[in-house]
Amino acid sequence: MKRQWASILVIVVLFLMSCGLAIAEENVIKVGIMYSLTGTGAPTGKAQSEGALLAVKEVNEAGGLTIGDKKYQVEAVVRDDETKPDVAVRRYREYIEEGITSLVGGTFAHVSTAINEQALDGSAFVMVTNSIEEAVFRKENKAPYYFTSQGAVDAIGRMTSEYVIQTYKPKYVIACLPDYAYGHGVGVGMKQVYEKYPDIKLEFIWTPVGTPDYTSYILKIIESKPDVVQMGQWGTDGIEILKQAYELGLSKHTKIFYNAIVISIAAGIPPEALNGVTMGMWLYHDLSQIKEKDIETYENAEKIRAAFMKEYGEQPDVMAAYAYIGMKETLRAMEAAQSTDPAKMYQALLESPDFQSFKGPGAWRPDGRPFYKYAYFVGEGKGTEGRIDQWDFAKITDFFETEVLCLPLSEMGYE
Repeated sequence: MKRQWASILVIVVLFLMSCGLAIAEENVIKVGIMYSLTGTGAPTGKAQSEGALLAVKEVNEAGGLTIGDKKYQVEAVVRDDETKPDVAVRRYREYIEEGITSLVGGTFAHVSTAINEQALDGSAFVMVTNSIEEAVFRKENKAPYYFTSQGAVDAIGRMTSEYVIQTYKPKYVIACLPDYAYGHGVGVGMKQVYEKYPDIKLEFIWTPVGTPDYTSYILKIIESKPDVVQMGQWGTDGIEILKQAYELGLSKHTKIFYNAIVISIAAGIPPEALNGVTMGMWLYHDLSQIKEKDIETYENAEKIRAAFMKEYGEQPDVMAAYAYIGMKETLRAMEAAQSTDPAKMYQALLESPDFQSFKGPGAWRPDGRPFYKYAYFVGEGKGTEGRIDQWDFAKITDFFETEVLCLPLSEMGYE
């Protein structure tokens, strides 16, 4: 009899334990984090992953997500796309098979574009945090629940070209861009601006991803004698081309404007190679020059900077900051929708589009992109003598506000 009661007790305990485990699992919401942790995108992908994980940690430490009358902790499921579209597609399918229908990621444009193709069936809420071609966001091309916290690469081409034309008044410009989705998107944006100035000659030079030696391309630029060269390589390619441009003395022959610099790229470049190079930036850790003009934006940027310094002992790379925003907005979508259903999350952000960021007030558009008050920052590269610490590679010279950050919705097929 005692054995029977003991057996029953064991069964009851196991049942209660299983119930407890089920409840514990029910009180966790899993979110995918997928960046390029290996391959060409690794320097940036690591920083992005850290940004997304920091956002998850902050939400969990604040008590988690409130959905209905329950609190949920967020569990990040991190995977590596290896900077390869086919690998990213496999990882995406793994997430869906495991019931994970919210994904934050995206380091290289062609990888994020491949994920958009996979998400066309509405199987997931996808927040990419890098820039991709603007064409992806046209209504006929975009997956139904697909966002980006950064924007379209075409906008980089438009904004930097506006700045170059207004500042340097060039007659001849060479665009030296990487030969893949990111570079071609930038090129489209550049053409949209330069076609308004028929007196300016615009020429393109395309470099393959992973090029080890840029000598032939740089020598061609020197021989062509443009007034300005707009460069736009990414990841380790960006490091290599700027190092080799310095070694070959490119800046003695033409003005170098680097379209989009980030800490992970700048950190790999000798200070002397950045000295005097003008750079477009989505973010810089020192925005003190905007303090008097816009204290709220300054304080938001400082909040993110302080959080990264506390957690990682480093200044936030802009790509990490966009990942941080992307994750925060993904989790806000869940709470606002009171659901993890991709359609409800998407609608929740469109119904409550406004948020604060290090780029001033932001607002989500129906095409899945945000419009930020400050589209771009422009800085001048510092040499060794002008630097205060390891992160001090530039001085901000302009806070760029422009409508060309996003094309009108009517041109994107939404009106």
